[in-house]
Amino acid sequence: MKDELLNHAYRRIIELESLLLVDVPETVWPAEVGMVFGQIESAGDLPAHHQRRLKHHINRMWLEKMPVPAIITAARSLAAAMENYA
Repeated sequence: MKDELLNHAYRRIIELESLLLVDVPETVWPAEVGMVFGQIESAGDLPAHHQRRLKHHINRMWLEKMPVPAIITAARSLAAAMENYA
């Protein structure tokens, strides 16, 4: 029973990761995305695919007109979480 629950948990984590960690192709980002990305200390240390995902999320938050300080806070949190998957 314990192994069955653990396997279910693993499958669920993989499913959620596929939703959260979108596959982002190479793209040209707006200057605003670069400005926010540059303020995230650990962002440059992330693998390229995580950097693209982080920029994607920053761009999405920018388009949703979130305040810049809130975007920076959220992006720092995302970058910290992505470090665990680097």
